[in-house]
Amino acid sequence: MLFLGIDVGTQGARGIICDEQGQVFAQGTCNFWELNTSRREGWYEQAPAMWWDAAGTVIKKCVDALKRTGRKPTEIRAVTVDGTSGTIVLLDEEKHPLRNALMYNDMRAAVQAEKIHEHAGELEKKMGYVFNASFALPKILWIKEQEPYVYEKAEYMVHQSDYIVGRLTGEYGITDYSNALKSGFDLKEEVWPELLEVLGLDRRIFPSVIPPGQVIGNITKEAAEEFGFSPDTVVAAGATDGYVSAVSTGAVKRGDWASIIGTTMVLKGVTKELFVDAGGSSYSHKLPSGDWMFGGASNIGGRCLNDFFEKEEFEMWNRGVMDVIPTKVISYPLHGRGERFPFLDPEARAFVLGDISDPQIHYAALMEGVAYAERLAFEHMQECGACVGQEIFTTGGACRSSEWLRIRASVLDRMLKVPENTGAAMGCAILAASASCYHDLPEAAGHMISYRDIIEPVYGLTSLYDELYQCAFEAYQERYQLGKG
Repeated sequence: MLFLGIDVGTQGARGIICDEQGQVFAQGTCNFWELNTSRREGWYEQAPAMWWDAAGTVIKKCVDALKRTGRKPTEIRAVTVDGTSGTIVLLDEEKHPLRNALMYNDMRAAVQAEKIHEHAGELEKKMGYVFNASFALPKILWIKEQEPYVYEKAEYMVHQSDYIVGRLTGEYGITDYSNALKSGFDLKEEVWPELLEVLGLDRRIFPSVIPPGQVIGNITKEAAEEFGFSPDTVVAAGATDGYVSAVSTGAVKRGDWASIIGTTMVLKGVTKELFVDAGGSSYSHKLPSGDWMFGGASNIGGRCLNDFFEKEEFEMWNRGVMDVIPTKVISYPLHGRGERFPFLDPEARAFVLGDISDPQIHYAALMEGVAYAERLAFEHMQECGACVGQEIFTTGGACRSSEWLRIRASVLDRMLKVPENTGAAMGCAILAASASCYHDLPEAAGHMISYRDIIEPVYGLTSLYDELYQCAFEAYQERYQLGKG
């Protein structure tokens, strides 16, 4: 029994085929022919046809690779797709896009976001977030107000992954919990709120909402013939890319936490209750179990190494890290201006306290700076009421460095568990298996995820890093709007 996960990201699509034990049989990637197009600053669009072309290419690459292993595409039991959070497109009655999609990072709808905020106080308080221009709902309202000739023809409002699901199944009127969140869906009551009518939006174009992993429908005859699937292959609801990336780490049960450090840092933890972050930097997704996935995404992360060092040199600098830590340098190595998690401060900038003239010390200090920010984020989660245990599931580019893992484990004073196979496509494959093979998502993750590294805190470093972190926290308080959890 095989499962296909498809990740439609910011630069292209990726796919992975694995079995019910998580063994990977095939992978494939395809870049978009162009990235987000921008007619003016803050406006980012993509053609949905490009998503489908990339997704189709990925499926064919995965199927070709699968055949070379001796397995058949007709063995694929279920498919699941993810997409970027907050990306939307309107379709006409023939299910054709009426315009390019407005992307997750399109910020043109700031005025509409403020208008929604004026009417959405009750919903925002209930869900623990604040509508901003990156959300999907303000973008829909922008189209209604600025392009009424487009809005009036709309029969379907779909998210990025919904569009691919529609091309695979013919069903365009269903989405999942996580994609619906930024479109204004009330996840506690599981209804579209009266807010839509207040804003003059047509509830009819908004999709039905189901849990990630629930079956949407069978693959179409045309798709089955094109890709070699069985007509019995089903497509299940996916989620946003951040959601399924957290799933791929194994953080799916209450008390589990995932820390994903790539270009930026994302924290997600599973909680029984929906926690509200008074500072506004965090929010919760809903899991199929009814539990919540609480966390946020930072602007700090592994990008800071690329800002000062060549990628080809990383391995060389890694070898010297353990000889110079703790560096006693305090920093917040932010890229550019502004921070969004674990605090909201649009004017936040990077700072460094200490001597970084030695490049080896500078390199190690950047790693420490990210680790201090990670601890700040976990402490913020605790201030909001969440419980953080002694094990953290972690993935992302930062996990390629064993030295960085040891620094992080020592700063956090927690065990880090690094999965063998991770990423959004793998998380989708796990969701697909939960829909058609296992009883639920935790059971699927338990069978399909194995761990290649378990990193313990380094004896002797934890106490030293605890003192340095207290100094770092004082420096943060002096410079940033940390707010209150």
